[in-house]
Amino acid sequence: MAEEKEKKSTKNTGLGFRGSMLLVVLLLLGLAFLPTSLLLFVGMLPSVVAFFFRTPYSVRASTIVAMNLAGCIPFVFKLWSSSNDFEASVRIITDLNYLSVMYMAAAFGYMIDWVVTGIVSSYQYQKGLRRMKMIKKRQKFLIDQWGRGVAGAHVEDEEVE
Repeated sequence: MAEEKEKKSTKNTGLGFRGSMLLVVLLLLGLAFLPTSLLLFVGMLPSVVAFFFRTPYSVRASTIVAMNLAGCIPFVFKLWSSSNDFEASVRIITDLNYLSVMYMAAAFGYMIDWVVTGIVSSYQYQKGLRRMKMIKKRQKFLIDQWGRGVAGAHVEDEEVE
């Protein structure tokens, strides 16, 4: 038993070969397209934060990344349509209007996650209540039809009461 726990704790948690190759390719692409990489790095910071603070079964990070990317794409196109150099990229990320649009898109992703989570949890709660009423109604019918023994009560329990 202790050996199994030891094996699990020494399990390799690295990126692996494919993950390492992907990281190298992304790094090379980032260096090749430095102005775009800089713009996306600064513009996508809320997504990086959401990615590191995610929970196992949450889709919050993907919602925030999608909305944040949607907020950054117009400025990437603006960069590409202009001189597409380092100075143009720095001009875009230092303009507070542009940066606020990128970050507000990420905030909108947070809001979408919050609203949808509330709606889905409310729906699931109401669905559970309806199911509980249906089960209690069915249980009452079965008790009326077959007696208390169907509900798990013993015949001796009925005589004592």
